[in-house]
Amino acid sequence: MVGGWEDAYVPVTSAGPDGGVFVWGSAAELVKYVRTRSRLVRTTGVVVGREDSEMRPGVKRRSAVFRFTTEQGRSFEVVSSAQTWPGPKVGAPIPVICDPERPWRAERVGVLVFKLWLMPLTLALGVFLLVLALRGLM
Repeated sequence: MVGGWEDAYVPVTSAGPDGGVFVWGSAAELVKYVRTRSRLVRTTGVVVGREDSEMRPGVKRRSAVFRFTTEQGRSFEVVSSAQTWPGPKVGAPIPVICDPERPWRAERVGVLVFKLWLMPLTLALGVFLLVLALRGLM
């Protein structure tokens, strides 16, 4: 069958590792969440700054730096894993979720919810890419 699925070129060198990265990253986030979900505590933090980075010329990324206080009274400053532009305003209160055993890994609640929502999609994409790579090897 010309032009059909069987004739599709599958770049095995790219699909396999890319699929593995998607599966590994999704699985790691899922395992991290499942291990800590019973301990997660919500609190309110305050944006105290922004961390700017530039991956390549003209492409700016901005992460919020927020401060929060744990139930034990310890204060932590954490850089959010979400990179957005222009980013939240300094001084804005934000909801934060943290594991009391690892408060330095705290995150904005919206970021955690987004990661959990995105996880099944990235896991499915990774499995799809791995299947494509395996079909290309046969």
